[in-house]
Amino acid sequence: MLSREPATHSLMNTNGKIPTLDPEAPGLDEETRRRRRVLAEMERMSADELVQLAVQAGILTEDEKLTPPYRDDAEPSACRPTD
Repeated sequence: MLSREPATHSLMNTNGKIPTLDPEAPGLDEETRRRRRVLAEMERMSADELVQLAVQAGILTEDEKLTPPYRDDAEPSACRPTD
């Protein structure tokens, strides 16, 4: 079973503040705004919802194990050619 600590886990150094990524901050392009909105939505999800999202994305199996491309024994890729 995976550890289900929230993104604002106590080990993160946030000086006691919950980190936020304001999608309406000045100077952001639309892609960054869109990404920040999705991240904000994910922060509001329960641990079970996040697991289901990872299953739908093909990152986890139904029994919460990493799928082959994400495991330590996966084949090296262009992004990590020396694994």
